[in-house]
Amino acid sequence: MLEVSRHDEALVIRITEPQLQMYAIPQFKAMVTDAIAAKPKIVIFDLAEVDHLDSSAMGAMFHFLRTVRDYGGRLGITNVSGKVMQVFKVTKAETQFQLFETLDAAIKELKG
Repeated sequence: MLEVSRHDEALVIRITEPQLQMYAIPQFKAMVTDAIAAKPKIVIFDLAEVDHLDSSAMGAMFHFLRTVRDYGGRLGITNVSGKVMQVFKVTKAETQFQLFETLDAAIKELKG
């Protein structure tokens, strides 16, 4: 479901589940909570393999955005497909999250 790695100062959480939906959210939230327990300065969700997410997945993303901001970190999202971007636009999430075309662009901007 997730691959977690470090790139410079960033913790990159690559979601490997193509359909991030309600049934997977409890496991997703538990895994991400563990991954960010050390309060990394930069957290980046890589959605390259995600082609669908539902409202519960968006709720989880907003939860982690608040969590990371609350401890003073920065969160970005990269590699958002067209279909997933539609969900971000419909929910107006694209105005709340920092979205990037590439992982390198996200790291560079969030480090600044």
